[in-house]
Amino acid sequence: MEAVRQYQVTGYPTIVFTSSDGGMIGKQVGVISPNAFEPVIEDALAKEEAFKGKLAELEKTPDDAKLNAQVALTYLERTQLEKALPFSKKAFKHDPRNRTGLLPELHNQLGLAYGTKVESAMVKDAEKAAMYYEKAVSHFTTVIDNYPKSETNEHAQYYLGVIHAIKGNFDDAISVLEKLVHHTSDASIKQNTEAMLERVKDLASSN
Repeated sequence: MEAVRQYQVTGYPTIVFTSSDGGMIGKQVGVISPNAFEPVIEDALAKEEAFKGKLAELEKTPDDAKLNAQVALTYLERTQLEKALPFSKKAFKHDPRNRTGLLPELHNQLGLAYGTKVESAMVKDAEKAAMYYEKAVSHFTTVIDNYPKSETNEHAQYYLGVIHAIKGNFDDAISVLEKLVHHTSDASIKQNTEAMLERVKDLASSN
């Protein structure tokens, strides 16, 4: 069950390709033929080699903001939050003006990584759940406040509404989602936000 949660398995069969330290390089959901499976393996191997290359480059230039951000994003994609954190900190430190253009996405992915931990922690450890929630909110809010023209800004607003709802803060969730519905010009975001807003209002009315 832990592996299912860690690698976000949503369907069966699912084949997960992992690195030696347990990071998720990629996954294949559903049945495919042996011939179709070969390129999936090759893609996973190519991703691993490319990542090793970036780590090798970073050893030579440890303060490179872009490389640190790229490595952090890869670790987050691999569901390895703890390994991503030191590289994230370096990326933020050495790129205060977001010259790489990667910081909004990095904040968003960190917020999502903490957000996925909130719901399971709420059952086992309320204190940890509160900490994860605060960190997720902080990262999403940073994108919303500091990077208003970023392509990820409206996604951050949506995620912020969702994480408020997961934590049971329905009034905050409704406030964020209603604001997003009224100003977004993205049809897909608007549709998803309207659907989420309806669900949150249902939850709020039943509590």
